[in-house]
Amino acid sequence: MNTPQDAADSLYEALLTEARQWACDDAGDQAVLDAIEHAPTPPDKLALLENSSLVPSHLASAIADALLALDPTTYSPAPPGPSTHNPELHRIREASITVVDASPEDNTPSDVYEIQVFDVSVLIRRRARWGTETDVAYVHIDDQADEPGLLLVEVNNGGEAAYHRPHGVPS
Repeated sequence: MNTPQDAADSLYEALLTEARQWACDDAGDQAVLDAIEHAPTPPDKLALLENSSLVPSHLASAIADALLALDPTTYSPAPPGPSTHNPELHRIREASITVVDASPEDNTPSDVYEIQVFDVSVLIRRRARWGTETDVAYVHIDDQADEPGLLLVEVNNGGEAAYHRPHGVPS
C-alpha cells in the first residue's frame, strides 16, 4: 500500500527526472543538477529545483505544494537560524548564482557567492582574518573550459593579467 510519503517520493523523482531531461550539457545546467544532488536535505533539493530554469516554474511550484501537503515532515523547509547553510540558486540568462549562508564556526563570516558563466566560476566571500588584516574580501576565479585559451583578469583598474590554459590540461 502506498503511503503519502511514497507518493511524495514518486512525485519528487518525477520532477527531478523532468529537470534532467530539460537540462543541457552546458556547465550551468550540470552545476545546477550537481547542486541538487549534493544538497543536504529534501527541502534544499526542492528549493534548488524550484529556483532553477530546468523545469517550468508553475510546474515546480505545483509539485512543491503537493510535496508539502503529502509529506510535510520531509519537505517543510527548516526554520531560518544563525547556522543555516541552505544554498540558494538563481539563474539569470546564461549565468547561475549560488549563495551559501555564512558559517562563522567555519571561519566564513559572510555569505559565499559563486557566479558561473562563460565557463568561468567566480567565488566571492569575506574572510575573518588574513595575516594581520581582518574582514578581508576574497575572490577566487576558476576557468573551467577544457580547451586551450586565455583568461584575462583585471583587479582595481591595475591592468590585465593573462592566464594561459594549455592544451589538454584542465584548469
